[in-house]
Amino acid sequence: MSGVAQQAQPRYHGLRVTREEYLDLEEDGFRYDVVDGVMIMAPSPSFNHGNLAIRLGYFLQAYFETHPVGMLSTETDVFLPDDGDVVRPDISVILNENMHIVKTHIHGAPDMVFEILSPSTRHRDLGEKAERYLMGGVKEYWIVDPANETIHLWINQGDVWQKKQDNILESGLLPGFQIATSQLWK
Repeated sequence: MSGVAQQAQPRYHGLRVTREEYLDLEEDGFRYDVVDGVMIMAPSPSFNHGNLAIRLGYFLQAYFETHPVGMLSTETDVFLPDDGDVVRPDISVILNENMHIVKTHIHGAPDMVFEILSPSTRHRDLGEKAERYLMGGVKEYWIVDPANETIHLWINQGDVWQKKQDNILESGLLPGFQIATSQLWK
């Protein structure tokens, strides 16, 4: 027997599942999204990714303390209304009038989603997941790009995203809530 520990392998990557089957799976220590019914492993976030998520969460929580119009959650399974896909955004925001979709998980489209791009998930976050968020009814999709130190705000126009990028972006859903790139990258 060797003194080298066996590295755990993701058991479910590539597995085709229904939403119900997904809920019944035993934890294997890995994070997954379900896109088109197929489980796709999402690697653990880097230190920088986690730090950015905390900073964004701090700005949102500070806003909600003075404007109690909603709540946020991090890394929570979202069961989009298409009856198939399960995604796990970095941050989900639910406005008070939509709190009925919050159970153990989020059953419906969050009002806002924040994704922090990483090299391994960038393509999926800007492609498949963005399309799912649009079709599922997410109203605002905030994309934080650490590689380019930018923030993008995509606004749901029904069948397309209206895309905005600037040094300061302001939410249309949370009056007065804005993020400047200088707040995230000092």
